[in-house]
Amino acid sequence: MKPSAFLSFDVEALPGRAAADPIDTLVWGRLNGEEYGIRRICRILREYGLKANFLIDLSGCLLYGDRVIGEIGRYLLSEGHELHAHLHSEWVVRKWGIKGEYVGPPALNQLDAELNQHLVNFAQFKFRQLFGSKALVLRGGGFSFNEHTVSAARQAGFACLSNFNAQRHAQMLAVVGNGEANEPFSWGGGLCEIPVDFSPEPLSFDVAKYYGWYDRVRDRKQIKTFNLTLHSWSLLTRSGGDVFHAVAPAHEDRLREICEHLATNTQVLGYSEYLADADLPLVVIKHFYSTPVRTEAARAVVCTVCDAVFVRQETDICPGCGSRARHRQVVDALNKVGNPFDGRRVLACFANSVEKLSILARAWELQNFDIRPVSETDFQMDIQHMDEVPAESFDCFLAMHVLNHVRDDGAALAEIQRILRPGGVALITIPYRSGEATTALSDVLEHYGAENYAKYGVGSYRRYGLDDAVRLFSSFFEVSIVAGIDSVSNESMNIFLLRKR
Repeated sequence: MKPSAFLSFDVEALPGRAAADPIDTLVWGRLNGEEYGIRRICRILREYGLKANFLIDLSGCLLYGDRVIGEIGRYLLSEGHELHAHLHSEWVVRKWGIKGEYVGPPALNQLDAELNQHLVNFAQFKFRQLFGSKALVLRGGGFSFNEHTVSAARQAGFACLSNFNAQRHAQMLAVVGNGEANEPFSWGGGLCEIPVDFSPEPLSFDVAKYYGWYDRVRDRKQIKTFNLTLHSWSLLTRSGGDVFHAVAPAHEDRLREICEHLATNTQVLGYSEYLADADLPLVVIKHFYSTPVRTEAARAVVCTVCDAVFVRQETDICPGCGSRARHRQVVDALNKVGNPFDGRRVLACFANSVEKLSILARAWELQNFDIRPVSETDFQMDIQHMDEVPAESFDCFLAMHVLNHVRDDGAALAEIQRILRPGGVALITIPYRSGEATTALSDVLEHYGAENYAKYGVGSYRRYGLDDAVRLFSSFFEVSIVAGIDSVSNESMNIFLLRKR
C-alpha cells in the first residue's frame, strides 16, 4: 500500500517580506507582468492531478482586510483544494496592542492559556465568517504552539493540528510512541496531529535532499505518512535578507519533480480526507515545557462575538470581526434569557455574517432577505410586503436596526406578525431615546443615499422614542424587553422580543 502524502502550502503575506504590496507579491506572485503565486501553483497541481492543503493566514484579515483574504480562500476552494487555518499570532498580538516581554515575535508558544484561547477562537470565527464552515486544521505561524494551544484548539472545535516535528520541538516537548517517529497521533479529546516532516524555505534546496528526506521518513514510520509544507511564495526567490523580489524558474522545476514523485509513489490526500478514515493512537507526553511570557494585566476589552482582544477605540466596531455594539448587546441579552432562534425556522431581514454566526448559528433553517440585491441574502423582498411568504410559516424573525429605515413601520410589523406561527418570536433592535417622542429625521438620505431611496424606498426615516416604540410593538405583539450590555463600550441597549399572541 502506498504511503499517504500531504502537500500543504502556508498562504501568507507578512509585512517586510516584500518590497511592494505583500499580497500581490507573496500570495498572487505578481512579478514581470505574470503570476508566480497560488494560481501558478494550482495549475501545476492540476497537471499532476493532486489535491493540496492550503492553510490561509487569518492574521491577514487584520493586516489587509476580510475582502482580500476571503478572495484568496474562495479561489483556492474553487480549484478543488482543501482550505485550513493558519495564524501568525505575532501580527494579531501587535494589532490588538497586547504588550509583553516577548523574545522575538510573540508566537503562540510564548502565549499563556488565556491569550492562546482568544487567538484560536478568533481564528475559528474568522474562518467561519469568511468561508461559511468550521476550520478543521490549524497551524501556527512558524509551527509554533505550546500546551495551551493544544487545549485551545480542542476547545475551539478544531479536529487537527499540523505543527509538530519531533526534531524541531525536541526541547519543548518529548513524546513516547508515534510522536518519536513523527507519525500522526492523537492529543486526546478528538484532536489529532499530522506532524510536518519536511519544510524547505523556499524551494531552493538540492532536490536530492528531498528524496533523501522522503526515504528516511518512509523507512522509519509504522504509519506511513509524509507531510511536505511549502508556501504561497515558494516559486520566488529572496534578495539578501527576507525580501522576495524575483521569480526562480528552478523552484518551479523542483515543484514539478516533487509532484511527479508524489503522484507516482504515494497517495496524495487532503488532511480532512485522511482524518475521515484515520484511527490514530493517543500520544504519551513525556514532558511539555513552556514558559509563557507575562503580558500586561489590563488587556483592554474582549469582543464577545469573535473573542478578539483589543484596546479601546473611538468607534464601536470590533477590528476583528466587524461587529457593532448592537451585536454584542444582543449576544449579552440572549445569554441571559436564552436564544429563541436555536433549532427554529428563521426569517431574517438582512442578517450579515456577524449576525449569522453570533445569533443565528444554531437555527434549524435560515432564510435571509433584503429589499436591495445584496450578496449575503438568499432572495430580494420588501419587509412591508412579504407576499411570497405564506402566513404562519416561520418560528422566528430577526430585524436589527431595520424599522427606522422603513417608510411604513406599521406595515412591516403587521407582515412580521402574519408570517410568524402562534407563539413565534421576533427579535427587533432600533435606535431610540428614552424620555423623548419618536421624531422624523430631517435628512432621509443620510445613511443609504439617494439611489437606494429612489429605487427601493430605503431611507433614514425616524428616531424612536422608547415609550412610543413599546406602544407601537404592543399593538401587534406581546413585548418583552431585555437589556444587553456591550463588552467593548460598556453601554446598554434594550432588545425587544416580540411574541405573537
